[in-house]
Amino acid sequence: MTKFELTRRNVLAGALAATVSASTGFKAPEAHAAGTARKALRVGMSGYPRTLEPVIATDTAIRRVVRQLFDTLITREQDASMALKPALAERWERIDAQSLRFFLRQGVVFHGGGPLTADDVAFSLGQDHLLGPGRKGATEALALLDGIDRIDIVDAHTVIVRTKGPDALLEQRLAAWGSEIVSKRAFDAAGSWEKWTAAPVGTGPYRFVSQKLDVNVVLAPHDAYWGGRPSFESIEYRIIPELAARVNGLLAGELDLVTDIPPDQFADVRKRAELEIAGGPVQNIRTLVLDKTDPILKDPRIRRAMSLAIDRKLLVESLWDNALPIPNGYQLPTYGAGYIEDFPAFAYDPEKARALLNEAGYKGDEITYRLLNNYYPNQVSGAQAMIAMWREVGLNVKIQMMENSGQLKQKPVHAIFDSSNTALFLDHLGHPWREYGPYGAWTQAGVWENQEYFALGAKLRETVEPEQRRPIIRRMLEIIHDVDPPSIVLHVSGQFYAKRKDLPWLPGQTLELNFGPSNPGLTRA
Repeated sequence: MTKFELTRRNVLAGALAATVSASTGFKAPEAHAAGTARKALRVGMSGYPRTLEPVIATDTAIRRVVRQLFDTLITREQDASMALKPALAERWERIDAQSLRFFLRQGVVFHGGGPLTADDVAFSLGQDHLLGPGRKGATEALALLDGIDRIDIVDAHTVIVRTKGPDALLEQRLAAWGSEIVSKRAFDAAGSWEKWTAAPVGTGPYRFVSQKLDVNVVLAPHDAYWGGRPSFESIEYRIIPELAARVNGLLAGELDLVTDIPPDQFADVRKRAELEIAGGPVQNIRTLVLDKTDPILKDPRIRRAMSLAIDRKLLVESLWDNALPIPNGYQLPTYGAGYIEDFPAFAYDPEKARALLNEAGYKGDEITYRLLNNYYPNQVSGAQAMIAMWREVGLNVKIQMMENSGQLKQKPVHAIFDSSNTALFLDHLGHPWREYGPYGAWTQAGVWENQEYFALGAKLRETVEPEQRRPIIRRMLEIIHDVDPPSIVLHVSGQFYAKRKDLPWLPGQTLELNFGPSNPGLTRA
């Protein structure tokens, strides 16, 4: 069999070697010291957030911004434990398998003024908000929160969240993306979803100032923040799709931190005494989405063959310096009791791929790969490598370059395209289910559905005992990997940043960027 060899690419050949005069060093102030002078923070990131309303979508670019704008009732520790801890709720208690009582933190103030009350919680987690514009229900938050039956207001600072059935994971759901608390008064005052989403109002450490399509998003500190004084006088997210331009901005002193740095750039960044690399694997899985409505991809044997043709180990070694793990199935070890340890690892089997293609009667029909220009690190290099791997088994995959993420899902899709998915909470229902459940991103996009998978997910939601949940999870994994694959899992995602050493910010376990007082690096500064 012909061996396919992948050479590492230097995207910034020559750029990092250029002589650039160092600018005045960045120095972050103490996070909680009132009256301390603050600096502006300038972040270079690859994509523009298509919305700042947390229930509508949870793209990486969105999460990097909205983490500063909103809080949830419960949050997680920033360390590897990811343990639950109080946020807008100073404490909570289980009433029964379907109910949680929350005691809201008093003295919390929204960006636009006015206190946080039970009315805001009831609105944020209620159908008028979760269903989104036009109450169409096409919001990603519904994939996690559609099991909420109602919110009972006990008094101004006490609410009871009740679910339609038993839900052992409710605490995790209410710490996850999409469960952010927004201002009901500000929403009502906006008068329409269009006006609201242009400038949503939360309780987070920073407030919205302005945004310019594909240019930037600007935030200002919310000095009345309940969690402590924000560290920065402003945060500007500059949208810079090109990796070379982001890194050059850091070298020139125009940026303090840049996202999405591939490992083949680490050594060059570290040559600069004032710079460093931060980050590592996160609770996210990189995939290729497969449109099963496509005349070719509708055959699951072809989708399985595409997966079997990919040498994931070679991709990770060559493009990621062997720094990222390859999961056994669409799952993560942090799932705890919901992790199926003995689920089979992904196979690299070109011969079986050829056999499946022959069995399916594949005759070399063209499969379209809709590709963005390195929205994800190493995205183009990885695509080119997989094209060659697929060619080795007889698959005819052609790249179609796209300008933005919206174009990826233009109908009819009839293509494959890149995606990534963060575990919103640590369970199958908080990860693959939010992509492939009935309210999932790709189900809503119309590229996949499977009624058995939907039924199993509904059953899993109502099953509390871990040993009863495990066989359900195993079958759900079998469906999305072998029976009717909606995607190809590539590897666990890594998120690596280049930053100034005197910026004491620390990355967390997810793709979010936390610049608030709860960031342990800023707190200790």
